[in-house]
Amino acid sequence: MTPCCKFQSGLYDQQFTLQQHSISDYLGSKFLAEVKDDFKKGLWPVGCERCRIEEENKIDSKRLLDRQRWSDQYDQWNFGDGLLTASIAFGNTCNLKCITCSSYSSSRWQQEYKDIYHVDIKHFRFYKQNFLEDFTGAAPDLIHIDIPGGEPFLSGVDEQKSLLQYYIDQGRAKEITLHYTTNGTIFPDESWWELWSHFKEIDLQLSIDGVGDRYEYIRYPGVWADLTANVDRYVNQTALTNFRLSVSHTVSAYSVFYLDEFVNWCYTVGLPAPWLGRVHRPQHMRPSVWAGPARAKIIRQLESSEYLAVRRWAGLIINTDDTDQFETFKQRLHEHDQYRNLDFRKTFPELAEYI
Repeated sequence: MTPCCKFQSGLYDQQFTLQQHSISDYLGSKFLAEVKDDFKKGLWPVGCERCRIEEENKIDSKRLLDRQRWSDQYDQWNFGDGLLTASIAFGNTCNLKCITCSSYSSSRWQQEYKDIYHVDIKHFRFYKQNFLEDFTGAAPDLIHIDIPGGEPFLSGVDEQKSLLQYYIDQGRAKEITLHYTTNGTIFPDESWWELWSHFKEIDLQLSIDGVGDRYEYIRYPGVWADLTANVDRYVNQTALTNFRLSVSHTVSAYSVFYLDEFVNWCYTVGLPAPWLGRVHRPQHMRPSVWAGPARAKIIRQLESSEYLAVRRWAGLIINTDDTDQFETFKQRLHEHDQYRNLDFRKTFPELAEYI
């Protein structure tokens, strides 16, 4: 349990988990009180460095986006009360092993992560017998739930639906918005759409990190044709009027040169402008690992974009330096290519000469 899905909890001594602590334990903790106190003093908590770095480079962070969306509720909320918004990952079950991910967030990563990084993170699914009672008791005024993955349409499906049904039965669903982050490879069946019809809004965020062959490389073993078929179904769905699509795109050492290509594709197929979010971990896959001529080429490419949101990433590359991780990036790239029988040089020809 952390204040936010972007929060770097590993920088703190005290950790909270649903299996070992109640939500009230977390809400009343010294740890959370200190985080709140930092904000009240106008300070950045150390765990909030991801948003801090983005905002310092004029990139819209999750903090700013949430603030813009719920400013009225946040202004009126008593911060001594329960949860107003919450993000719940119901497990790490996933059908992809995206190169910037790990076995912590994707069950399919487990063996490869163990073989290359020599770390064994088990497949886990959401479990806690009294979760529904614990959570709803801590969130009497809830207005929003984020449901990330794993892949949310594979992870803890029964538990998810029980939570949604609870709010429907309580007559509160019409006051609550839901936000899903899905890899887009699974189109939800009718049972989901029926549940969603009772809620204020469903924001389905498609998390996609490339176009064509680059998508299949980064979002391995995803198939581009299958993804685009589902995107077309989402764009043209007419089952719900309270449904909207959004897009997220992970900016990494693999994708940073191709942001224009991805934004253009989104507009071409009828998707909204994507939210561009920086890879923070693993550090060697951050977009600012590139050194020398490659770094200069990436900056020129970003600065030449017609999109302001893309041009701003040039500033982030200029202002952040992870080039000490470049040799690690090359080493891991070759290891993963060999493991997956892929070839970075063929898929990313504009950057191939620098590897």
